This record gives sequence, C-alpha cells and structure tokens, in this order.
Amino acid sequence: MDDWTYWTLTSILIVVFVFQLTNFNRPWQKLVMQIENMELRHSEMQSRLSRDNDELEALQERLNIVEQEIEKLEATREDMQLEFNKRLMVEIPAGTFTMGGWDEDSPRTELPAHKVQQSAYYIGKTPVTNLEYRDFVKCTGAAAPIDWQLGTFRNGTGKHPVVNVSWQEARVYAEWRGARLPSESEWEKAARGTDERPYPWGTRFTEGERCNATNQVGTTTPVDEWPDGRSFYGLWDMAGNVYEWCEDYYDPDYYKESSLADPKGPEGGQERVIRGGCFNETRTALRTTHRASAAEVMSRSNIGFRLAMDAGNV
Repeated sequence: MDDWTYWTLTSILIVVFVFQLTNFNRPWQKLVMQIENMELRHSEMQSRLSRDNDELEALQERLNIVEQEIEKLEATREDMQLEFNKRLMVEIPAGTFTMGGWDEDSPRTELPAHKVQQSAYYIGKTPVTNLEYRDFVKCTGAAAPIDWQLGTFRNGTGKHPVVNVSWQEARVYAEWRGARLPSESEWEKAARGTDERPYPWGTRFTEGERCNATNQVGTTTPVDEWPDGRSFYGLWDMAGNVYEWCEDYYDPDYYKESSLADPKGPEGGQERVIRGGCFNETRTALRTTHRASAAEVMSRSNIGFRLAMDAGNV
C-alpha cells in the first residue's frame, strides 16, 4: 500500500469515527438535559412544598387557636346552662319516703306501698313552657309541636306547658338543656313529700281552687296560675294542667319487685310512665300516687314534661 492510499483510508476512518461519536453523544446529551430539567423541577417542587408546609403549619396553628376558643365558649355555655337550670329547679334532699297507694282502695298498680330511699336531685319548679321549647326549636331545627303555627305557639300561651311532645322528643330537649327526665320515684317524692299526702298541696280536694282539672277550663293554663296547688317542696302543677313524662318504662305490677333505693323502673316495656293528671282528668288522676302510661312515640295535647338533674350536676 502506498502512502497516499494509507492516508486516504486513515482520513476516511477518522471521519467515520467522529461521525459515530457525534451521533452517540446526541442521545446522551439529550438524556443529560432531561435529568437536569427534572432536577430543576424537583428543586422547584421542594421549594413550593416547603412554602406549603409553612402555610399549613400556620393554618394548623390558627385552627388550634379557634378550637381552644370554641372549647372555652362551650365551657362557658355549659356553666351558664347549669346556672339557668338551677334557677328553674328545686333541690329535693336525700331521704326516705313512702311510694304507692296509702289505703286498701288504691288500685293494684299503686300497690304495695313501700319505703324508698331516694338520693338528692333537682327537679323543675314547673313543666317546660312553650317559651322554653321555642328556643330549642329555633336553635336545633327540631320539629315544632303540631298545635303550633309557623314554628311558634298561639298568642298568649307562652307560659303554658308545652304539649304534643313525645317522650322521645322530651328526652332530646332535656339532653339539649343538660338535664334529663325525672324517674317515677323522683316525680312522686317531689309531688308527695315525706308526709304521704294524697295531693301535692295536702289532703283535701276542692274543685277549681288548686289546680286545672276536671275540664273546668278545658285546656292548659299558665304554669304559675295555681299558687295554692304547690307541692310539699314548692313545685307548681304537680296535679292537673298536663300529665308529665317520666324516664321509666311502665309496668302495672312493678311495685311488687321495685328496688327500694333509687328505683329506675323496669328494664323494658311497651310504654312510658306519665304522672300528675291533666286539665280534663277527674280527681282520681290528680292523686300523688296515680300511675298512667303512654307510648313513647305518642304526643298528646294533655301531656307535657318537666326536667330533673342529679344533685352533683348543679
């Protein structure tokens, strides 16, 4: 091979090598550029994430402050509710009283008479009124009683006991107020006292003087209209005006096996206890020992309720 041919071939090989090397570097350079772009995007995302984390921490801190304020407001509301309940209730001291019928003519549902040891508790001075229940309806969106119109009671009946409220609805209201319904034994002690009186005010019944009953009015009256009918502990409307829901299930024979200390009623049943008689009942239903019942889903124009609380909660 002469020199010219050698250098010619060598030059061709060099050109081919440079061409191949250039083509090989092109995808590599493209890959490097993609990696650099991804690293740049990753750096930007980290920076943005860092800013987002700072904002999230700031938002969480503000949320914690708001939650603390809500807790303070809730505690204040509960304190105010307890104080409000206290003003509307009477304390019934712990002690023993006779529960059930006091003579042989009492119906079997009231027998046998038995001594009950009752812990201290608070009970409402009056049944819950329309005015009080309206606050509940407005605040919670609960259904208004069927005798109301456009979400409120009839004019002039604000201080009448709320009626057409089922046991279930009464219980929800009580919980909203931070209270509960009284047990049957709590209700009877509050009405009867410790001297075994047959009526809340004493031993004699005089129609038209001490309570709204026997259809003399034909409907409910204000809860503070009958001062001479107040009970042993100064409670209003424990006889007449409206029956009142109690917490207990009803069993006509419950007294035969009732607990002698803070009885809570049967474990189950079809109906709930109502007490106190009402505006269209006879004198028999007004006795402090009279027992009646109604289905807990039922609402009637002669059934209302009052509230109770454990003594330690007020």
